[in-house]
Amino acid sequence: MKKKLLIASLAFASVINAQTLTQLNEPTVGQNASMYVCDSFVTNLDNITGTGVTWDYSQIGSYPGIMKLISVIDPASTPNASVFTTSTAALSIENFITTYYNSTSNARSSQGFVFSEPTFGDVIAEYSSDNEIIVNYPFAYSNSLTDNFAGSLSFTYNGFPQNPSCTGNNAASIDGQGTLLIGSTTVPNVIRYKIIDHTFATVQFVGDIEFIRTQYEYYDLANGSMPIFTHTNAIIQNVGSTTPIVNMSLVLSSIQPTNIAGIKMNSENIFSIYPNPSKGIFTINGAFNSNASITIVDQSGRTIATKSINDSSTTIDLSILEKGIYIAQIENNGTVSTQNIVIE
Repeated sequence: MKKKLLIASLAFASVINAQTLTQLNEPTVGQNASMYVCDSFVTNLDNITGTGVTWDYSQIGSYPGIMKLISVIDPASTPNASVFTTSTAALSIENFITTYYNSTSNARSSQGFVFSEPTFGDVIAEYSSDNEIIVNYPFAYSNSLTDNFAGSLSFTYNGFPQNPSCTGNNAASIDGQGTLLIGSTTVPNVIRYKIIDHTFATVQFVGDIEFIRTQYEYYDLANGSMPIFTHTNAIIQNVGSTTPIVNMSLVLSSIQPTNIAGIKMNSENIFSIYPNPSKGIFTINGAFNSNASITIVDQSGRTIATKSINDSSTTIDLSILEKGIYIAQIENNGTVSTQNIVIE
């Protein structure tokens, strides 16, 4: 009887340990995961918290052939090695954000990040005055932390180099453990790490701004140390504003969804855009009135192009734009419908 109890106790302990972030199961330099780029407008399921929960992304779509690499790299090998000299690792989401950090058995601390964005270019946040603590070890369900940090930003805006000081605060937690559904795949014993951080600075010609990152990372620690699903939103805006200067989201999955993103129609506006993804040349088909139009908007909310649609088949050339995900808005018969398009 005691032997059975011991075995049961050890099994329970191993499950708990598998769902706990520690320095021992941190991703190490050289590890990487190729992730499917998914619909960036999908809900973040922020309200699904607790134990025994289910995060249902079974209907999420991905963009065929579009992948991003999440990798742990040596800071010394990056273009910003001279900035992050005390970092021992950097978690890179390809062409999006790279977070520099080091760790002890008690905590993981970030020395800053590099965020790639078309308006500001590479935004380098260096927390040289006060590092940002992002995980206290061990970190399991119901654990949370808050921290303040400080340093400086570096970027170019409208041709002018900027290097303002910055301060910030964060809140991080393991807010749930349960089951993750991706397409037809069910992954049990998953934990979700959530972090929201605010970085504040005063920028010439812009005023007081804040950079807000909200990131959800899902881990199946029993089978690996890299996240299997991430949902990241990054906003740059004037402090107190409700209209962001930049608003970018990226959703990545290591498991291939069964659906394809980018198809959205309604009974008023029935149209198709193809090929999607493409190199930038898209054809729009549908039953349009004489005043119909298409507007292309980027992930920061900026209007990139507008074109009238005056027949059932119209071609639009966006090949001068950078690779990425854009929003096509079709206005027809007094209604507006949207669809994601991908330039590869």
